[in-house]
Amino acid sequence: MKALKIIAIISVAMLVVMLLMLGYLFLTAEVTVSVVGAETISAERTADFAQHKDALNNETFIGTIYQKPAQWRASSDYAYVTYTVHVKNGCLVPIELIEVQVVPQPADVAQIGHLQNASLQAKSEGDLSTTILTAAGGSPARELIVSYYVWGVSFQLRTLAGQ
Repeated sequence: MKALKIIAIISVAMLVVMLLMLGYLFLTAEVTVSVVGAETISAERTADFAQHKDALNNETFIGTIYQKPAQWRASSDYAYVTYTVHVKNGCLVPIELIEVQVVPQPADVAQIGHLQNASLQAKSEGDLSTTILTAAGGSPARELIVSYYVWGVSFQLRTLAGQ
C-alpha cells in the first residue's frame, strides 16, 4: 500500500512538471517580424524593367499585378522598392511557406513574384525580401503582411516599412 502511495505521488509530480514545461513552451513560442529596410532603385538603372514590362503586356508576369498601365511611360518614371524583413521563429516546429505581401497604394504597378518557397526551421531566424514596381518619386512607406503556415494552419503578421 505504501509503495502505491509513493508511485502515485511521483506520477502526480511528473505530471505537474510536464504541464509546467508544456505551458512554458506554449507561452514562449512566437513568431516575430521586424523591418530591416526599404531600398528604392530607379527602374532605368536595372535591366529587369523591360522584361517586367513585356511580361505585364503579354500576361506572363509572375507575381501580383495591382494595375497594368494603359500607356507605359519612360523607365525613369518608375522605381523598384525592395522591402526586407527579419523573421524570427521562436516555435519548436518549423514554419512552412513564408511570404511577404505588400498592401498597394494607387501608384503601385506590381509585386514581383518569387519562384522559391521560403521556410524557417524551429528556433531559427532569417531575412525575407520582396520587390514592388511603382511610380517614381512616391513614398516607400507601405504596410507589409507576412503570411506563414505552421502545421498547415495559416497565420499573418502586419508591420509598416519604409517610414
